[in-house]
Amino acid sequence: MDNTLKFKLKSIGSNTNIFAFLFFAVFGFLTIIDAQARILITDPAYYLFNIINDGDFFISGPRYTTVINQFLVLGAVKLHVPLKWLIPLYSFSFALVRLGYYLLAVKVFKSKSAGFAIIAITVIGVSESYFRPTSESTIALLNSVLLFSFLFYSDNRDWGKWKTTIQLLGTIAFVVFGYYSHPIALFSLFFVVGYFSLFNKKFKTLYPYLAILAVLLVFMGKVLFGANSEHHSSLYGNLFSSPIAILKELPTYYSYKYFDGHFKQLYRTLIVLLICSIVVLFIKREKRLTALFVAGYSVVYFVVACTSFQKGDSNMQMEKIFIPIVLFSALAFSDGVGNSIKRKELLINVAIIVIFIIGFQQISKARLLYQGRIDYLKEIVAEAQKEDRKKLIIQRDQITKKMVFSWGMGIETLMLSSMKQDVPPLTVFCQQGKEIDKENKAAGNFIVAHFRTSYAQKRLNENYFQLPEEEYKDWGRDLK
Repeated sequence: MDNTLKFKLKSIGSNTNIFAFLFFAVFGFLTIIDAQARILITDPAYYLFNIINDGDFFISGPRYTTVINQFLVLGAVKLHVPLKWLIPLYSFSFALVRLGYYLLAVKVFKSKSAGFAIIAITVIGVSESYFRPTSESTIALLNSVLLFSFLFYSDNRDWGKWKTTIQLLGTIAFVVFGYYSHPIALFSLFFVVGYFSLFNKKFKTLYPYLAILAVLLVFMGKVLFGANSEHHSSLYGNLFSSPIAILKELPTYYSYKYFDGHFKQLYRTLIVLLICSIVVLFIKREKRLTALFVAGYSVVYFVVACTSFQKGDSNMQMEKIFIPIVLFSALAFSDGVGNSIKRKELLINVAIIVIFIIGFQQISKARLLYQGRIDYLKEIVAEAQKEDRKKLIIQRDQITKKMVFSWGMGIETLMLSSMKQDVPPLTVFCQQGKEIDKENKAAGNFIVAHFRTSYAQKRLNENYFQLPEEEYKDWGRDLK
């Protein structure tokens, strides 16, 4: 082989950290330049609105892990950093959390397989969901990756008779943390425990049985008896009703059709990765049971996901429900390569490069839609500036489909207008369904969203929002 080619292959095959950090550098940069499109939309805008005005962490329901992404932006609010910098800072914080988990997995627990999985779940099967960053489901998956790295790290330590006990206690700690993240963590945690136990032949020890029992007890308690059980049981309830009928009806579900319809754009890479993970595990005879576990578990989860969202949801949400399969495939692939292939570094780095290219292409296709949404929102703000009143209400049929999501418009227009020093701030609330009553149109009230129509305007943080205290006006302007 030509010496130059050998050098290039050697370079590609020995710089995993360089490729990984390059990936995160590009991803972080994109979160900054796409900040307005990512943050001034529904949930992210709502969270930032509350963080700014309360001057504290904002936790919606039992989603306690959302505070992890809020440290940076909350500190900036305390320092009165301008709003135009808070938005990119908040957007960047989601990339920073992923990088933090990557460093823990790779540098502390010495697991390049876990690091590869974090990169994979960041962009494989991701397009529109990139433009609505939420943290609870992401933290649930990252938490599972960290459990994976901890278990394999601990198995290589010389901890004597305490090893199994330490592994079990660590697993329980991650499971309890998963309890406070998202119900989807059940599937990823269970996968990690099962994969680790099969791969390292732990079924002759107490670990897998006690670990699986801990996972099931914690999450069944949350689903069946928790205060939020109705919300979380949606991931399981449909499956319990009639498993046989579900298999027959599966092709008719919206979720199945979504996966099939977006296969070429989003999920072809995922399926290739899944097949490769099974193949590299199957190469070694002693790992064939593990390969069958990965294949079977992925199929079971696919059925669960399709069943749970059989009636469908937004494209952003539909993308998120299939990401755990990316996690299963990425962990199995990178771990299988590390134990079966001679040039493992080369193969992993090539995979990172391919994921890098394909993933960012998927995101760029959705950028036109969501950057177009922000541009249209700016047009609405510009038109509203011409009105004598600065608190306006419009109907959904007065705006175009460019808006995509409109329930957060009252917050989003307030933030956009407040970033400009030369114009007075304003808010344009988009009414959806039920008419806003006179009391909520009063001068001292701010309409946050259709589910929170009463909010004392005096609670707005004056360092950021100086909205005139006046009554809302029904704005009849057709903005189509």
